[in-house]
Order: sequence, then structure tokens, then C-alpha cells
Amino acid sequence: MKTVPSEYHHAADSPGEGAFEKEDTDSQSGRSTPTLEPNDELITTIHPLETKNGVLVTVQPPVGPSGPVPHVPCDIVLVVDVSSSMSADAPALVNNGQGDAIKEHLGLTVLDLTKHAARTILSTLNDDDRLGIVTFGSVSEIVQELTSMTKASKARASKNIDSIQENGNTNLWAGINEGLAMFGDRHPSGRVPALMVLTDGQPNYMCPPYGYVPELRRKGPLPAIINTFGFGYEIRSGLLKAIADTCNGNYAFIPDAGMIGTVFVHAVAHLQSTYATQCTLEISAPEGVLLKSTTGKSVVEYVVGKTGPVGKKNLTIELGNVQYGQSRDIYLESVNELGEQTTFNPTAGKTRMLAKLTYSLIEYPLYGTFVEQDILQPSTLPRSTIAYHQSRSRICELLSAFFPILGSNLEYKDKCPGDMEPSRAELRAVINTIPAKGYYDDRNKSLMQDLKGQITEALSEEDYFERWGRHYFLSLWNAHAKQLCNSFKDPGPLMYNNDPFFHRCRDALDEAFDKIPPPEPSKKHRAEHAPTAYTMASFNSQFNPCFGAMSPVLLATGNEVPVSMLRKGMSVQTPAGPRYVQALLKTQPRHDIAMCHVEKLLVTPWHPIKIGESERGGWVFPVDTAEPTVGRLGPLYSLLLEPDGDTDAHAIRIGGVWGVTLGHGILKGSDIRAHQFLGDYHAVSKELEALGSAEDGVYCSAGVRRDDRTGLVCGFEQLPSLNVDEMGSTSRLELQSGLPAEICV
Repeated sequence: MKTVPSEYHHAADSPGEGAFEKEDTDSQSGRSTPTLEPNDELITTIHPLETKNGVLVTVQPPVGPSGPVPHVPCDIVLVVDVSSSMSADAPALVNNGQGDAIKEHLGLTVLDLTKHAARTILSTLNDDDRLGIVTFGSVSEIVQELTSMTKASKARASKNIDSIQENGNTNLWAGINEGLAMFGDRHPSGRVPALMVLTDGQPNYMCPPYGYVPELRRKGPLPAIINTFGFGYEIRSGLLKAIADTCNGNYAFIPDAGMIGTVFVHAVAHLQSTYATQCTLEISAPEGVLLKSTTGKSVVEYVVGKTGPVGKKNLTIELGNVQYGQSRDIYLESVNELGEQTTFNPTAGKTRMLAKLTYSLIEYPLYGTFVEQDILQPSTLPRSTIAYHQSRSRICELLSAFFPILGSNLEYKDKCPGDMEPSRAELRAVINTIPAKGYYDDRNKSLMQDLKGQITEALSEEDYFERWGRHYFLSLWNAHAKQLCNSFKDPGPLMYNNDPFFHRCRDALDEAFDKIPPPEPSKKHRAEHAPTAYTMASFNSQFNPCFGAMSPVLLATGNEVPVSMLRKGMSVQTPAGPRYVQALLKTQPRHDIAMCHVEKLLVTPWHPIKIGESERGGWVFPVDTAEPTVGRLGPLYSLLLEPDGDTDAHAIRIGGVWGVTLGHGILKGSDIRAHQFLGDYHAVSKELEALGSAEDGVYCSAGVRRDDRTGLVCGFEQLPSLNVDEMGSTSRLELQSGLPAEICV
């Protein structure tokens, strides 16, 4: 394959992968044309399905830069909402030093945390990057022009960030225009350009009369992509997603303060790991073959007043930015003139499909590659790979169906029917027929987890969908359609961007967010006790495993007892059948803590649960299904069951749902149960033994111990009064496979 600047034509008589011949060697910018080695190209391949009813087109970038660079240079303009609602409290579930997760008002506001995220971005930039800052309330204001981030200018930028204050209404349009104007002309800078727009409300002042999307379209090619971020539940998420789609960017939903860190970290890591920009894929099918895009109807291709055919012979797909190591895989269905799926039926004996990819390596000129493929010659890709991308597209179509494009303003509208049953029925149909159901690799399993987990939960109650599901669906749709990992949270998107260069960019940002000194609270709260010490890791991730004492556990006999009454040797029901209790961990909180009520279960917000008896997937966090409440409680309990290599043997039926138990064996990966310590049976057993005497297998602890650097749980704290040496003999866990002869029920 030959990669050349933007003036080209297809070389004649070129079989298979073709090449373009250059007609004009001078780039539009007048700069010397960069030389690319063959392994530095975007490789496009066409994979017809053996069923002859679809095709997968894959665009594969190189794994990473050829040289040791910390990240790709970026031009980032932050466009921050400073309307009065940004002064709202942003409480967090924080570690109080005793292992308890407390929901505490620290005096921080949404704007405080946004400013901290800005400082995080700032800390990872270097001389090759530029940063600009715009705020918008009733009017827009330039806080800082687009400036190279030298050591001196970074110090000034930090002060500029500190100076940002809340002010007035929500004039989003003014903020976007001011931000775009910072880029000046459209001459490329050699950096990845992006606007990052964050708002917590709905635009209510000086909105463009014909709508945001039509006005942005009238501007023509923009100098930067626009990424949008919606914080909280009062946002106009359909508009934010439409703006991002129109401007080749991404939309992300930030439900609460605990997600600000991870969402911003991932968004900037995508920019810093960009390989190519302005990527456009043009597909030309043989005569007699019509193709349909399968990732949901987008405002990008929508024309007011024109429906157009469902299937097309020629398609243009805007890919936007492509990151190192992450392929873009476009599944296209063969349809007839009515839009119904059919098999390929090429006419006149022509069976070759053409694909042309144009892109920029951040600077002009544009480059191009060309490939052609006989659509009747089936792909050699593994069937699991084909099933994965078909299923990913099916999920996108399911999610997008909730957001029809209505009116001339080209905005996604919420489809929130009073009767949710038809939507639930459609979801059940997808779960039962989706190709991923028949495969058990990590990627296909992650899609099933999305469907059976948060998607199912969002549709289980109308209130859930109205409050957070509609915002979450738009964000998840964006992640799956554009193959982006947008947070630490969802199993499906966690499969994307699994390459060393992205991980290095993300880890540097993640560490910076947690280590940068916390912001000074904008609000001072009166409290009965001293404020809890915290780090910014409190706003980045949480995990604290406990059940309320009276939560009923299902025994193997069919009876229920409060979890606090379990003892070693009792037989409980698990998804894999009856299993014996090996140990019970009892923890007494020292302060008010946040808990969630789910069915009859009282549980800490980040302890994985599964709702629904028949499915083995669908693990979710309680905080995603119920609003945490803060109060003073009695002891909390965690369980260790008998040793078993089956992860399904490490969960109990408690309060009407499944709750994961300690030592489940999942140490890493996309499963939300994964935890390096809490999933390690041997490590948990050793820590329990260190707590000392255990009457009837009940161990007492002061809480969890956390790693000083990461904030993650790494052990259990002894009670302050416990002196193991004075206790005499200590009870040791029996880790052999044999079971007690007598079982107490």
C-alpha cells in the first residue's frame, strides 16, 4: 500500500489493495511532506461475511509512536460553564481513615472539581502543548488565550484557573464561539485541536434561533473537534450529544462528583494518544448492492425534510480522530430498497467493493489509502470477532432508538414512554438473539454484561430511565459507536483502547488527578466533628465491601436469616448451588456512612450486586440503582465462602439480589467485581487470620486498609484494642477442600 498527500488517483490494474499515485507533491500548508514508513500507515481491510449479508470494514492504526514520546502534542481549549448552578455542593464518598466510605460535604462545589480536573490536564502538558480557557455564564470570557505550556506559562495558567468564579445564566453558544475563535484560522498547528465543553444545566440564554447543530453546520469545517460533558441529571444531553457528533467529538455523562476524575482523564488520554485526525471512509458497493450503517441514526447524516433511502450504494462515514492501537470497525448490512436485510445480489457480474480512506497526520497534507475486495469471497476473521462487531452495532441501534431526531434544530430527543414494557421486551429480544450470546471471550462477554447490567437496570423503572438512564444511554452509545473507553466503569467500553500508549497517557493523568493537592473548598460547612481527611482519589474511584446486619441471606434449605447470624459451616445458596460459609467479617463503622437500599438489601454503594435470579451476568454497583443515604449504622458484614474455582460460587442471595463475596477469584479485567485484593482468596484469608481470634468463624475488624498511593483496598485493619499476642491461641482458617461434618442451619 502506498500512502500519499491529498491529490491522488487510483493506480490502474491494481489487484486487492490498491495505491494512489501522487499528482501534486506540495502540501497545502507549504511545509515539507512527512515521510511515513509502511508500518506507520492506517491499514484498511474489507471482510465480507460468509453469510453474504454484511461486511466489516476495519481501519487499523499503528500500536504506538515509533519514538519515546510522553504523549501526542495537543491544543486544548477548556470551555467551562460558570453559571450559578455550578456552585452546587459536590459531596463525595470518602475514606475516613478507618476504612469507612462516608458521603461527606467537604465544602467543594461542582466548579471546584472542574477546576481540579483542569489542573490535572495542565500538569501533564509540556512545551509542545497549548492550553486555552473560556468560561460562559451570561456572557463568555477569555480566561487564558491558547498558550504554549512552558514552565512559566503553566504557573500562570494555574492562577488563571484559580480565578474562575460562578456567574449568571448558561450562555453555551457564546462559550462555544469564543472557544472556536481561539484557534484563529484553520491552519494546522501540528497539535491535536479540541474544545472540551462542560456544563451542568440547560442553555437558557442567547441560544441560536435556528438551533445549535444547523448553526455549527453553517460554519463549515471547524478548526477543532468539540467534546461535550454533561454533569448531573438536569442536563440537555440530547443537545450535547448532537453537538459532539456534528463536530467529530465525543459526549460523556458525568452523573456525580465521583465520576469527574475518570471521565476527564479518559477524554484527555484519547487526545494525547491520537494518531490521525479528519479521518473519512468512503465506501462504494458493487452495482445491485445496497449497504446500511448499523450504529444508529446520527445527526451527521440527517437532512431536515428528507428521509432518503435506508440502503445506499455509496456511503461516507466520518471517523474523526483515530487513536494509536485502537481499530475502527464499521459493520454494514446488505439491505434491499425497503431497508430489509438481504444477501448480496450484485448485477452485471461486478463483485468488487471499494473503500477509500483519507486522513491527516495532524498536519496537512491529507493522506489516502485505497482497498478493494470481492464481496463474494468470505473473510477469514474468527467468527467471534464478526459476532462481536455485529453485537456492538446491535447495541448501538438499541440505544439510539430512544433518541429520535425531531424538528429542524437537529437535536436528539428523549423517548421516555409512559409504558416501559415495549422497551423491556425489545431489550429481552436483543439479549436472546444477539450474536455475542454464543461466545465467551472477554469482548463478547463484556457486551452481554452491558445489556444485562446497567442497560437492563435503566429500563427496569421509569424513574431510573428518567433520572439517569436517558443521559447514560447517550454516553454509552457514543462509546460503543466510536470504540472509546470513556471511564473505569462499564464492562463494554473497557474493552477499547487496550494498548500501551493509551494506558501510559491515561495512567499519567490518573496519577496526577489523585496526587495534585485538593482544591480549597468554596463553601465552609459547620460540622459536629473534624472534617475527614481526603485525597482527590475520593472523586475518582471507590470500593468498600459491606452488607447491613439485618439483610436476609438465603440458606441452602430455603430459609432466610440475617447476614449477622451466619456462622462458619452454614450452607448458603449461590448461583452455582449450595456452598459453605468459611468466615464472616464484622466491621463497626465509627461515623455516619453512605448506604444504598436495593430490594431488601442494605449495602455500601460500590459493592457489586446482580439483580435477577436467572442471569449470571449483569453485575452493577448499588449506587447505579439507588440513591445513597447517609446515617449511623450498626455492624456491617462481608463473607468468605468455601474455596471454589467457579466465580459463581462466590456470591450469596441477600435481600432479593445477588451480592459478591470475598475471594471470588477475579483480580483484573472488565468485570466490575475485579479487585486485586478483595478477589484474591489466599490474600483475603491471610488478612483475616491476622485479625486474631475468630469465634465460630466471625472475625472483627476496624475497617479496610488502603494503599497510600492508589487509595484501593489492600487489607483489613485490626480493632484498636486487639492484641493478638495476648489472645493466646488464634483460630486459623481451614483452607483445605474438606468440609465440616456437621452443618449448622
